[in-house]
Amino acid sequence: MRIGRPGQCEIAARLLAAACAVSAVQMIGFVTVAGMTRPGYDPNRNWISQLSLGPGGPLATANMVCCGIWLLLGAEGLRRRLQLTRSGRWAAVLVFWCGACLVVLAALPTDAGIGYPPDVAPTRTGVGFAHQVVAIVLGVAGVAAAVVLGRCLGLGRVGAFVAVVMAVAFVAGSVLVVLDDAGVLPGNPSGLFERVALFTGLVWIGLLSLKAAARGQDAGREEDVGRAKVPARIANAGRRETGLVVERPLSERPRP
Repeated sequence: MRIGRPGQCEIAARLLAAACAVSAVQMIGFVTVAGMTRPGYDPNRNWISQLSLGPGGPLATANMVCCGIWLLLGAEGLRRRLQLTRSGRWAAVLVFWCGACLVVLAALPTDAGIGYPPDVAPTRTGVGFAHQVVAIVLGVAGVAAAVVLGRCLGLGRVGAFVAVVMAVAFVAGSVLVVLDDAGVLPGNPSGLFERVALFTGLVWIGLLSLKAAARGQDAGREEDVGRAKVPARIANAGRRETGLVVERPLSERPRP
């Protein structure tokens, strides 16, 4: 089997990693335009997955599948760029889960409710319940990806802050939609909170994926020294006098 040149593999890995940014731009653009133009749809109240109901539903479903595939491709790119560290491998796995969840959510239509589609009675189905379970998995995977990917690329504190914003927004939206559905607090902005959680996560993952794509092959290859993150080769330079040297990865060791 013929193997591509190292330079070609490097370019492919960078392009794949950048696919996460494409997913963020497409999702935000489509959802914003569709939410503002869909008759009877309230972007502040209704959830993104409800765009798959009513007129234009198939297009919304196709958008979710496409964005999920972009994330799957981006996860493969991140795996190639960050495979030399444990946190990098976990980041790629979590992004993969986010993409897979979007594809599954598209395959499991949500139930009608909280005023959309108009003049349609709320429904309760097993498929709709499964949709909600997968949505929770997506939320957890997205929050974890924000933290792990941030730490892997030297932005751990920012990643933790982004994760907190996502978690708070997702939990708030989930509670509010239950209250809306029960008639306790109808018309509340649960959909707005969902958008904050999803859009924030996609933008963060997209930006860090672009950063990983722009860096060299040692992207994410960092070592904790106190609270600072420094490349292992720099840490070694300061430890040679004491004999405490960080072991080099197998890929960096000279071949006999």
